[in-house]
This record gives sequence, C-alpha cells and structure tokens, in this order.
Amino acid sequence: MAKFYGIGTGPGDSSLVTVKAVETLQNIDILYTPESKKGRESLALSIVSKYLPADLHIKSRHFPMNFNEFEKEQAWNMVSSEIVEDVKSGKNVGFVTLGDPMIYSTYVYIMERLMEDIEVETIPGISSFSNIASNQNFPLVMDTDPLIIIPCTMEEEKIDEAFEKYDCIVLMKVYKRIHMIIDKLKKYDLIDYAILVSNSSQEKEEVFTNLRDEHIDEKISYFSTILINKNNKKR
Repeated sequence: MAKFYGIGTGPGDSSLVTVKAVETLQNIDILYTPESKKGRESLALSIVSKYLPADLHIKSRHFPMNFNEFEKEQAWNMVSSEIVEDVKSGKNVGFVTLGDPMIYSTYVYIMERLMEDIEVETIPGISSFSNIASNQNFPLVMDTDPLIIIPCTMEEEKIDEAFEKYDCIVLMKVYKRIHMIIDKLKKYDLIDYAILVSNSSQEKEEVFTNLRDEHIDEKISYFSTILINKNNKKR
C-alpha cells in the first residue's frame, strides 16, 4: 500500500541526514519540496539532493511565510489535496522539511490534513539547536533542570517570564527581534551565558559568543538560534 512520508533533513549539512531518511528518499516515487518564495530553490531540497534517484519526480510548492492565515491555509489545503491524490493513485510520496518535522515546521499543517485519508509516517531529523549544542560543546541541560524552547515571535511578557524563571533556554525565530532579545538578555543577566549561531552546519555558518556586539544584527541570518545555559561557565 502506498504511503506518505514526512522527512526531516536536519539543519543543513547533508551528512547529518539520517540513514532512514536516505533510504526513504531512494524508495519514493514523488517528492514534495517547500519554497518560501516562488522560484527560489528549497533549502531542504538542496540538503538531500545528493541522495535522490535521477528519475524521482520532484514537485516544488510555494508556502507563504507571512501572517496572512487565509493565504497560508489555501496553500496547505491545495498541497494536501494533491498529496492525497498522488498516494491514492499508488505512489509513495515524500515531503522534506528543514530540521525536525515536529519542531516549528510547516509540515505539521500538511500532516494534520492527511492523516484521515492516507497512511502517514514521519521520519525525525536533527534539530538546529541540538546540532549547535554538540558542535559548540555547549550542554543544553543537565540533572533536574528543565529546558525551555521559545519562539521569539511570541508575546514579550511570556519571554520575560521564561527569562525570569529558567536557566536553560533555546531561542528560535530570533532574527526579526534580535534587538529586543539582546536587551532582555542584558536585563536578566543572561547575555554572558548565551551563544548565537546562524546557518547551523551550513557553509555560511557563523558562531557568535559575544552577544554584546553592537552590530550583531547586521551579521546574523534568518536562520539564527540562541542557546542559554546559566549553569555553564562564562564563555
């Protein structure tokens, strides 16, 4: 029976794609790839391209990255309907997504629209923050401490609350609010316990251990993540 596979690509380095993901990519008939802008190559596709069979049918589909909920839902519905049609026709279908499919991923909106109609299997990928922590020898969390993962797009008061209460924090979706986040790191005496990495594991990866840099906003990319652990020695 044909099936749909959601495939996490990991953060960017092709060698971090899991063996299971590679085996799946080599045994599907159709691969859907997300584009944030029409005509722009999918980053997820570029990560897995070396593992794809030459005759694989690739379907690039645009997913709006904005706050227009109607526009986004239209895209999710259209792609989901197309995927269901492909699978019901007997094709094994894949969808690649950056990082891990269950962490702030558009994939989830597609998955939820498919599960009542076709069989779905999701294959995990290495998250950006796990990769950063390992590459930088930066422990995320130890012993009985909780780890808090925050999207910096959420309400400021909730960010303040987390900074007040917790010592081990992952900050995602940093790019557009970097000035606000840096100010809060200073306010809560966390800035000397934080690192920022842009383009984790990619060719343009940059690591920032000094978040007091006044021009850091000019140096980071959209794909930027901050790790904080107040139990680490100052860097």
